[in-house]
Amino acid sequence: MIDSRYEWKKRPQTDQDQTKKLAEALNLSELVAEILINRGYDTKEKAENFLKPGPENLYDPYLMHDMKKGTDRIRTAIVEGQKITVYGDYDADGLTSTSIMYEALTQLGAECDYYIPNRFDDGYGPNKDVYKRLIDNGTQLIVTVDNGVAGHEAIEFAKEQGVDVVITDHHELPQELPDAYAIIHPKIPNDDGNYPFGGLSGAGVAFKTATALLEEIPQEALDLCAIGTVADLVPLVDENRVLVKYGLEALRSTERIGLLALYEECGLKQDEVDEETIGFSIAPNLNALGRISDATVGVELLTTMDEQRASEIAKNVLQQNMERQNLVKD
Repeated sequence: MIDSRYEWKKRPQTDQDQTKKLAEALNLSELVAEILINRGYDTKEKAENFLKPGPENLYDPYLMHDMKKGTDRIRTAIVEGQKITVYGDYDADGLTSTSIMYEALTQLGAECDYYIPNRFDDGYGPNKDVYKRLIDNGTQLIVTVDNGVAGHEAIEFAKEQGVDVVITDHHELPQELPDAYAIIHPKIPNDDGNYPFGGLSGAGVAFKTATALLEEIPQEALDLCAIGTVADLVPLVDENRVLVKYGLEALRSTERIGLLALYEECGLKQDEVDEETIGFSIAPNLNALGRISDATVGVELLTTMDEQRASEIAKNVLQQNMERQNLVKD
């Protein structure tokens, strides 16, 4: 007999009357109703929000820490023609975060570019030497996506040079936060309390920042937001559930040239794209870029309007993922 590797803990039996009422209210089986209750969705409203998430379940982005301060600084940079650099990360969440922010700023008429750190040369997060190069090249405002809360040295250096840094991040908070101009983060309390949901991905935080900047939900970025959210393995509850539900719909109808080229190279049928497609095809291919070489082309793939260039990059992405797979096998 095989010994058990886990100690199974059974939940207390749910109230049968409560289970029956919820099942009838939602026209579900009692088994599903019991599972919902055990997961905390013990009222019709809670269960419906989980099963049928809608735009009304998205929170006001200005509830997030430093959202107004950060977006006001970005708007000032746009009005004054200051050069903005979006400083991202080399995984799928970082590439989609960068693309979301870069497209929002471009839409608003900003003079901006982006920088994706090289895993081997720059490491993760803000890098002082890279910040120096960016500032020497004329950057007057740095906006981080999917990183920043651990970048004390680089951010302090930028401040000494008179360059502000607006952080947008979702990672666990250090004991001491860097002295950035603004830190947009769902887990830092505001004066009015916590943001209602702390489980956003980097792409989710970038999406909420773009929403505040554009003063509307950037529906054209939902496809990217879904990729980053699923790829980063954040819990698919609350706001994430809304973003992924509508993001999957966007992925099935996207006209984004780079994604269509990636679908073709991966042999994906667009109308069949789902969360498994992201987790086992799209995300691993994007992640391979940063693990093998330089992931900067990942942002170019996601934002380009050039069909030929998109096809070239998509082929390269697949080749690099195959190389990664072979290395793993070896």
